[in-house]
Amino acid sequence: MKLLTLKLENFQGLKAEEFKFDGHSASIYGDNATGKTTVFNAITWLLFDKASTGAKNFTPKTKGPDGDLHYLDHAVEAVFRMDDGRIVTLRKVFHENYKKKRGSATEEFDGHSVDFYIDGVPTKEKEYTATLLAFCGNAEKMKMLTMPNYFPEELPWDARRRILLEICGDVSDNDVINSTPELKELPRFLLMPGTTNQYYTVDEYKKIAAAKKTDINKQLQDIPGRIDEAQRAIPDTAGINVAAIDRKIKELTEQKSQLEVEKAQAINGDITTATIRNQIAEANAKLAEARAAYATKTSSLNEGTYTAINNIKREQIAVKNRLQDTKNDLERTQRAVERLKSHRESLISDYMAVQAETWDETNETCPTCHRLLPEEDIQRLREAFNLQKSRRLEAINVQGQKEASKEMIAEQDAKIAELKAQIKEDEQLIEDCEQQIAALQRQLQTPAPFESTEEYARITAQIAAYREEERDKGKYINSIIEDLTSRIQALYGAIREQQELKARLDIAAAQKERIAELEKREKALSAQYEEIEQGVYLCELFTKAKVGLLTERINSKFQSVRFRLFQEQLNGGVKDDCEVMIPTEDGRMVPFTFANNAARINAGLEIIDTLSRHWNLTMPVFVDNAESVTRLIQMDTQVIRLVVSEQDKTLRTEVAA
Repeated sequence: MKLLTLKLENFQGLKAEEFKFDGHSASIYGDNATGKTTVFNAITWLLFDKASTGAKNFTPKTKGPDGDLHYLDHAVEAVFRMDDGRIVTLRKVFHENYKKKRGSATEEFDGHSVDFYIDGVPTKEKEYTATLLAFCGNAEKMKMLTMPNYFPEELPWDARRRILLEICGDVSDNDVINSTPELKELPRFLLMPGTTNQYYTVDEYKKIAAAKKTDINKQLQDIPGRIDEAQRAIPDTAGINVAAIDRKIKELTEQKSQLEVEKAQAINGDITTATIRNQIAEANAKLAEARAAYATKTSSLNEGTYTAINNIKREQIAVKNRLQDTKNDLERTQRAVERLKSHRESLISDYMAVQAETWDETNETCPTCHRLLPEEDIQRLREAFNLQKSRRLEAINVQGQKEASKEMIAEQDAKIAELKAQIKEDEQLIEDCEQQIAALQRQLQTPAPFESTEEYARITAQIAAYREEERDKGKYINSIIEDLTSRIQALYGAIREQQELKARLDIAAAQKERIAELEKREKALSAQYEEIEQGVYLCELFTKAKVGLLTERINSKFQSVRFRLFQEQLNGGVKDDCEVMIPTEDGRMVPFTFANNAARINAGLEIIDTLSRHWNLTMPVFVDNAESVTRLIQMDTQVIRLVVSEQDKTLRTEVAA
């Protein structure tokens, strides 16, 4: 892909510039601030929509003394000859948008927009981008092939490494393992648990190992403290004899059992006290029997009176129920009479209205010709009117006889009178019952309470005498029981003391066993940690061996540039890397960022040359600050040099032959 011509219009201060390269390498000379980098920005903006420097908020606008110049189109147009001979013209135009608001005579700024053209035909951004990708694959690839510093400096290291592996091909794990005898044990570490032929990658194992090491290390740090805690928890067992303690506990237990038997005998063996308690129980039973007999005797005094009261109450309830039913029947009958009377009045009103109707003499005239009808027709119409009126009156009369006659209303009124008389009679009966009940209740007799009888006084006096005797006897027995209880509790305390002494031995044994378990766990974790460390060491050795093989392959693709694929760590481990290394005049290799400008430019060109051959794709390469390089490496691609030249106050182009 060769650049034939490049045109700039109002692009970052360059009003109108055209560069004709015709696919050849060229040099663009100019003093500082004459627009050399602007030319580079123009091609990167056209292809990548970015500045060549990677500056953010890049704009192609031209600025004046007071800021941006407005109402201008900022355009870049480039003509390329593709590798298959096709000529393609790409153009981008950046401009401001203005619009008038309703009711306003002036235009107001309304943002920016970009127009895209392919071969002079307007197109959408999506189609424009798709065309570029069809030419070169992707934007990243175009940047790597046009900008010498992009691959070694701006591309992330892992992306650089991935591309290098694409160029030279990766090395299989088996090849790496077979290249170093010490790595024969590595597959054992990489084998996934529970499988026989599935393996982690080295990176996966290292992540797993790091997590396990962190966990094991944390456990190992905790164990000494836990051992110290267990040691401090071991009680003093000096002078403690288990056999002597067991004998002592047996002796104390036997003494306690004997005292408990004596206490039980003291509680249950007092015959005198037990006899008194039986006598008290018998006296209480007699008192209850006497109370019940007295209640039975006194209740018969009013038996006849209560029976009479209950009979009257039952009669009273029956009359009340009947009274309620009669009242309900009265309400229903009264509502029925009201409906009959209302209906009758309505029928009488209808009858009177029909009765008042008279012959309309206008019916004697023809409605069409307005002449008087013949006498026979008038007579016939009069007879028909009178017959219809008579029939209507008869119908109303018949309806009244069936639905609301005077007889029907009189019958209901008679029923209402009967119901009211019944209600009055029942209300009098209820009042009579109330008076009878009150008279009977005044006849009831109130017996004296049982507690006022001589029998109650005699029995309660006997119970009080029994209780006094029981208290005297109980005081003696209680003193014996209290003494035995105190001695039993003392023996309980002595037994607990001996058991606590024995428990010290159990606690000491348990803590010593715990310490042994922790020490065993510590040894197991240490062994596990060392095993993981061995696996990590082999992984790092694997990485070094693989990097060695890869480095040899990768470096064989380049003349002078070399690549550092890992860094040695202070702990002996390795860290993945992909740093471009450039040789100095004394033979040392220095990182790309530390080399001089000329060395960096030639290193970038060498990388572009290798990438172009690998992808079988060439693009015009722009070299800014090219004056710092006395001799560029030979490349089979178009190179546009941007050279600082103090004497060139305007841009000057020299195209190579």
